[in-house]
Amino acid sequence: MASERDRGGREGPVTEPSPPSTATDVAAQIAEQLPLRRRRLGLAFVGLGVLALAAQTLFEWLLPYDPGGLMQLRRWLGVPGLSPAALAWGWAGLCVALLAALASRQRVPDALAAVAGLLLGSAHAAAGGASPAVAMLCLVGVASLGWQVRPGGGLALLGGTAVAVAAWDALLSAFPTLWIAAAVLVAVFVWIDSRHIRASDRRLFAALEERDALIRDLDARGDQLRSVERARTRLLASISHDLRQPLQAVRLYAEALRARPDLDPTARRLLKQQVQAADDAVGMLDQFSEFSAIELGMLVSHPELVNLREVLERVAGGLQPAYPKSRLRLSVHGRPTCVWVDRSQVTRLVQNLAGNAVRYSVGVPIEGPARVVLAVRPQRGGCVIDVVDNGRGIPADKLEAVFEPYVQLAQAAEASRAGRGLGLAIVKGLVAQLGLTLAPVKSRLGNGTRFRVCLPRTLMREPPMPRTVTGVPITARLDGWLLALLDDEDAPRLALRAALESVGATVVEAESLGRLKRLLDAQERFPDVLVFDLDLGADQPDGRAALAELRQEWETPVPAVILTGRVGARSIILPPQVSMLEKPVALVELVATLNRVAPRTDLAI
Repeated sequence: MASERDRGGREGPVTEPSPPSTATDVAAQIAEQLPLRRRRLGLAFVGLGVLALAAQTLFEWLLPYDPGGLMQLRRWLGVPGLSPAALAWGWAGLCVALLAALASRQRVPDALAAVAGLLLGSAHAAAGGASPAVAMLCLVGVASLGWQVRPGGGLALLGGTAVAVAAWDALLSAFPTLWIAAAVLVAVFVWIDSRHIRASDRRLFAALEERDALIRDLDARGDQLRSVERARTRLLASISHDLRQPLQAVRLYAEALRARPDLDPTARRLLKQQVQAADDAVGMLDQFSEFSAIELGMLVSHPELVNLREVLERVAGGLQPAYPKSRLRLSVHGRPTCVWVDRSQVTRLVQNLAGNAVRYSVGVPIEGPARVVLAVRPQRGGCVIDVVDNGRGIPADKLEAVFEPYVQLAQAAEASRAGRGLGLAIVKGLVAQLGLTLAPVKSRLGNGTRFRVCLPRTLMREPPMPRTVTGVPITARLDGWLLALLDDEDAPRLALRAALESVGATVVEAESLGRLKRLLDAQERFPDVLVFDLDLGADQPDGRAALAELRQEWETPVPAVILTGRVGARSIILPPQVSMLEKPVALVELVATLNRVAPRTDLAI
């Protein structure tokens, strides 16, 4: 079977586009927005000051009032009845309107800012003399700090105010002196802005730019790490996929030899050990494949009605025979409990938890055998799966770390066997995939550990009504079966042919669909089942397309079994009367699947 690298040409791993950087240029944004916000805040501050000066007409004048400006304006305007309140509020209205115009602009022309300053500086005439004028100049000076740069208009506003204060003082006073105070105040405010405010801003912007650079660098390094992680995951998936081919051949050849009746006991024992070694290797590949599928987001669930009690019994039945009762006692508790989950995924979840419990319990120096309990219990409308052991326990600082990939506690006597530190990481991924939750691990050193998986109420289902099943029981042999085998690689194809022939089947095999068609044309009947590999190389369709082509050509929905070593293949939607098995597959499992997809009470001859 061609590896995934060969399909569509031999290309290297495709690098996914990295997500956009989350770092924003905060320094540039603040440098643009800070003067604008300071200007709007300062103008609002000045507007309040203008209204406060005008509000003096409603109460007693808090600042000394000089009527000289009012009298001069009455003569100029020819309005002898002009009142201080009308003058002050008229001036305040014009000032507030101009200040609002300045605040609404992104960039303030210096001319407009200077006009507003001249109007504000007219407080000498409109609001009662030198005291309000000096107060207004100080107010404008404070408000202009932080936006006196040219695009902001603060310096033009301050300068216009100072010029108006000095001009009105020269016009209305017999001894004008405010020009000195105005010049000094303008110089002080400009010095504070340039030497302190803007200097502080530059230091702030430099620090923010450095922070932005660090964030961009961290984002780039994060992208690199994610790229390396994706490449590592793809490499694991590719290695797992390619190693299944020779393991499939080794296992099937061994099972074919074991099926011979003339085999001596020594050879049978050695073949059994060979199959066991292949199964151990398959277990490791399964871990790599499942972890890769979880990390790549390729894991798809196909929920169905599952009896958790049966799952626990099946897992216990697979683990207990590997150990004598004097070393391990594995028990199952709980009533039949039906849930709506993916059968294979919840089985793998329990297998990993139970296998982990066994590895960290067997060999612990305690009296009597190691004990592992698998239990399903109702809880709060849902149920929980408990896996409890009496092993050596987990240190308190490792209770969360054990769910991270490649984390392995070194104390286990059996940890080196089929353990690569991925079992509990896969459990964590499967729990998230199935919509379950992991309860906090309870463990005490020397007193064992309890893992608990909680299933919500929404997944609970009523058990089906008992019914009588009729038909022919699944047999371990395939006498009289005609099977069509399609695989582009010789070693796994010939090994599978030998294994199927060892249980009585007649096998027509080929490396391409065209050759298989020619060979099947010589047969007197359609094959009972098509056994196709999923990946058939770049120069021909995959197993599903080949199956569809034959069914259309024959106008017969021939049952089929698809074999694959591809990671995430369970997400593929299959047509009716088709089952998929992941390589390497045991002969007994393949025979059972063939009986399931093509149940029959008689065979065509």
